[in-house]
Amino acid sequence: MLEIIKNEGIVAVIRAKDHEEAKGYVKACVNGGIKSVELTYSIPNVCELINELRNNEDLILGVGSVLNGQMAKDAIEAGAKYVVSPGYNEEVNEVCKELNILYLPGCMTVTEVMHALDKGNKMVKLFPGDVFGAKYVKAIKAPIPHVEIMPTGGVTIDNVDKWFEMGVSCVGVGSSLFNAGSLEDIEKLAKEFVEKIQNVRK
Repeated sequence: MLEIIKNEGIVAVIRAKDHEEAKGYVKACVNGGIKSVELTYSIPNVCELINELRNNEDLILGVGSVLNGQMAKDAIEAGAKYVVSPGYNEEVNEVCKELNILYLPGCMTVTEVMHALDKGNKMVKLFPGDVFGAKYVKAIKAPIPHVEIMPTGGVTIDNVDKWFEMGVSCVGVGSSLFNAGSLEDIEKLAKEFVEKIQNVRK
């Protein structure tokens, strides 16, 4: 799963007020070429939605805003293929390890990154990314070159290339994508993200 997400290069982080809105966002992402979607626990009854979408072959379906082991377990049983949390959580780590599911813990400091790696995780979510900016990735990777980093928060169409130039493995995008306007606007912006990432990786 790690290699699949790295290969995609972008994960859409979806927050929505209900399932209908979330499904509209998912469709816009897929039509725009973004397959990896992280349905967050801020969506009401998110596990039901994950279960509904689990057999959609166009999707690489994950769950986000996971705060404890039970939340992780429920989402994985519903069909989530990877788990993302805003920070590192030992319970979530154990559940994911036990069920052989990729865990992307949120990290901010070098100490947190080292801790997440020590616990067997290869990729971390740099969150919130906009606090540090793209140069921070280069700084982390100087002493820890093998760490895979996915910044989330602060990744925009204007700076996404900078993040990749600094060495990220993929990016998480949320509000900068979904605040684009209509579903057609979101789809168009999704295409731009995918194209820009492909170009910077050439």
